[in-house]
Amino acid sequence: MGRGRGAPGRRGRDGARLARRARGLTPRGRALVVVGVLLGAAGLWQGQEPLLRVAVLVLALPLVALAVAALTGARTAVRRSTSPRRAVVGQTCRVRLDLRNPGRLGTPVLLAQDRLPAGWPRAPRFAVDPLPPGGRAAVAYTATPPRRGRHRLGPLQVLVTDPLGLCELPARTGGQDDVLVLPAVEHVPGAAALLGDRGEGEASGSGTAGGEQGMGTREYRPGDDVRRVHWRSTARRGELMVRQDEQPHQRRGVVVLDRRPGAWSDDDGFERAVTAAASLAVSLHDAGAAVRLELGGERSPAGPLGREPVLEALAVVTTAGAPGQDAAADRAAAAAVTGSGSGAAAAEPQRVVAGGPDVLVSAVGAAVTGGSGESGAGPGLLAVVAGRLTRADADGLVGVTRPRAGRRRSAALVVLAEPAGTGAVEVLVGAGWSVLDLSEGEPLADAWRRAADRSDRSGGADRVAAGAR
Repeated sequence: MGRGRGAPGRRGRDGARLARRARGLTPRGRALVVVGVLLGAAGLWQGQEPLLRVAVLVLALPLVALAVAALTGARTAVRRSTSPRRAVVGQTCRVRLDLRNPGRLGTPVLLAQDRLPAGWPRAPRFAVDPLPPGGRAAVAYTATPPRRGRHRLGPLQVLVTDPLGLCELPARTGGQDDVLVLPAVEHVPGAAALLGDRGEGEASGSGTAGGEQGMGTREYRPGDDVRRVHWRSTARRGELMVRQDEQPHQRRGVVVLDRRPGAWSDDDGFERAVTAAASLAVSLHDAGAAVRLELGGERSPAGPLGREPVLEALAVVTTAGAPGQDAAADRAAAAAVTGSGSGAAAAEPQRVVAGGPDVLVSAVGAAVTGGSGESGAGPGLLAVVAGRLTRADADGLVGVTRPRAGRRRSAALVVLAEPAGTGAVEVLVGAGWSVLDLSEGEPLADAWRRAADRSDRSGGADRVAAGAR
């Protein structure tokens, strides 16, 4: 088996030269051609037959090198893999290239460089030792994805050269491969505190018996084990009662991402919001909550999601733009979730809303009702990651989340990734919302910790993070 020779080579100018270099004779090969022509001319002028033989030999060397390179390096098969399988923004990932010679002749030395998406650091250049027929070689390099999304790596650029370095010819290689880059996640300390101790609602059953925690009672049914008869409740109720283990409700949380195009001053603000949404969702999931995503104008994934499906859905989310853009984003988000193989619920169409000013209020309303219109389906925690909010937007959020009969009040949090309009924060705080201001670019974890410290000092009365207006 062949092997890659040397560590990742010089970047920058050397890497670019591989793509721009003339395909054919190298400067050394062209120099030999010039020398051969001059020797031939001198031999003819002087009538020296030995000099003519040397000229023919010098001219034949680059031509033979071209023929050998063309025959032996016509094709190289490439398989590409990344580790970890899902890359993360700002974190180094390892790309491995497995090369194979499928031909019947051995290859000469191969010069290879992978092609990476725009904005990524340039991949290093590799020299691969000659591969025998059926021989394999493996080379690897590291790269740091600068942004989330689905990115295409490749094709691999391969030049076939000869041992003397007289020629370079392009070789056909395998196709391109897609890699999904997940948004970065910041650990949110104490995120479970907003969920409450018991989560949403009380456990089902007719009531606890005799102070036994996690235990309820119900009427006896034919077939019940008589050993589970609860005699104290039977004596009190006057009918046969049996013990029943209660199943506590799992704590729930919904993270809503503001996708209104007019709510963002630039792409950086929206990327901060995606990072904040991912951080909140993952922190709540790690705290034991059932987490849902509400993405407004595109098809939101249905049902509680695991850690990986949450990040995969947020990796491809975009602002609500033109209909074609939204449709492409919908397909990408659905493919990311349903194709993850992580036990995610199937992505179902909840609703498709145009990218107008009511998208956020509509998304929050769907989050409060669980997307089904049921008034009792409110989440244990409602977290809204918003762009620019006006007072009218704040009034809409307060109105759609106002508790109704038969529905417990949910903890409500808004994370501002853009500066809020005059009076918007006051409206939200007056309605009992907690507010975190990230509009100055402060990391979510730092703002969360600072808000928690400030709340502790004020005895829990101060619900607004420092810097919120």
